[in-house]
Amino acid sequence: MEAQNFASAPQAVGTRKKYRDPADDTLGKSNMMHDKRVVRGNTYASVIEPAKQPDAAEVQKQREAQRRRLMRANQTRKRPGTPEAVGGRKHMDIQTDSYLEELTERTVEFEAETQTDFLLDRPPSPLFMPAKIGVDIETQIEDGELFDFDVECEPVLEVLVGKTLEQGMTEVLEEEELESLRRHQEDFEKRRNAELLEVQRMEAAEKRRADEMERRMQQQAAQRDVDLAVMRKVVSRSIAQAHLSSLKDRALAHLLDAGVFAEATQVAVDSLFLPGLFQMVTEQMKGALGNQALVQDAMKSEMTAKMDTHQKKLDVEKKRLAVIDEAERKAREEKKVEKLRLAAEKQRLEEEQTKMLEWEATQPPPPEQKWATIVADSFAEGKVAVNLLDAAGEVEPRLDPEGEALTDPVFALVAEDKTEELTTLLATFAAIAPEEVEGKTVMCKVVLGDPYTAEQFQTGVPKLVVAPPAEAPADGDAAADADAPAADDA
Repeated sequence: MEAQNFASAPQAVGTRKKYRDPADDTLGKSNMMHDKRVVRGNTYASVIEPAKQPDAAEVQKQREAQRRRLMRANQTRKRPGTPEAVGGRKHMDIQTDSYLEELTERTVEFEAETQTDFLLDRPPSPLFMPAKIGVDIETQIEDGELFDFDVECEPVLEVLVGKTLEQGMTEVLEEEELESLRRHQEDFEKRRNAELLEVQRMEAAEKRRADEMERRMQQQAAQRDVDLAVMRKVVSRSIAQAHLSSLKDRALAHLLDAGVFAEATQVAVDSLFLPGLFQMVTEQMKGALGNQALVQDAMKSEMTAKMDTHQKKLDVEKKRLAVIDEAERKAREEKKVEKLRLAAEKQRLEEEQTKMLEWEATQPPPPEQKWATIVADSFAEGKVAVNLLDAAGEVEPRLDPEGEALTDPVFALVAEDKTEELTTLLATFAAIAPEEVEGKTVMCKVVLGDPYTAEQFQTGVPKLVVAPPAEAPADGDAAADADAPAADDA
């Protein structure tokens, strides 16, 4: 068995730190992702030979043909121009980027066909691989050291989605609880109003009964006074009659006693008629007094029965009011307990929000973005040459390590889904007449990183970047283009 040979002598692995130092320069040398000799891509596709560079005359001819096609397309879809201004007025160009919305749902489509030659079915010829020179460098990567996006981001996504669902459910429950409280309060108000109306009706009825009883008592007292007056008059009349009637008799008696005359009829009246008359008057007076006593006893018993019935009804009403007060007390206690629960829930939500803000403060800031102008005819192999702009809309100067100014543009990568858009935009801009350009250029937003990335392509004139006002609408497209220089509709 042949012994294994190494281009460099084996070395012992030193002590490793728990986390890598970002300032360590050996990271770019030991990581295969930063090695220029490593070819990125899939390992199962066939190696494609690089295409030959087309001739400059052929490229110019293709551009002219594309320019003529664009001009014909623009001529067929030319819209009617703006009419002339009325007398005393003039037209003025107004910036309307904040109010325009570009419709990008329908992409540009075209059909292309090709015929594959049967000779290309054989495997491609192997490429010439030069002999390896230099020193091999390798690194040892333990399990779990590389960043797994799915594993690392799953807890964060679970927390965000869980908190969003929990917050939504809490808000729905709060709305349902408020609606239930409102219905309960309306029901309570209706019951209380009905009870108040019933109490007022009962109080009015009781007041009417009391007033009626007072009137009856006054009438009874007045009747009693009338009866007493009548009785006094009757007694007085009877006494007067008795006195007057006996006056003659007494005179006759005196005369009789004096011996003036004596009569048998008078003697019979005095001995028979007058005693019977006195007895009848006495019995009549006793009957009147008995009837009066019976009337008074009946009235007293009736008033006592009414007072007992009224007292029973008052006792029943007091018990009902006591039950209502007890229910209100329990409702207030339940409301107090619910208020404490809501306060605890609010405190818990505030603590969780504080923890979320602390976690967001530990996250790295987003990459810096700048606007840049695209150098004409510089798009090739997924890269585009750009000149970065500062806040005043001027080209940002770049210096080399010796401090000298660099004039070469910076290259930025273009995503595959943006390649067709950039190609169409460059062709359209190239088809515009020189007198209609007026300082305009093709612009894009560059995300600073390693490497640079170009996105959001448009045409316009670089100007001073003006910060949007505080009350500007937080719309998605308006917020994304708020820090962009003024640009015309592409």
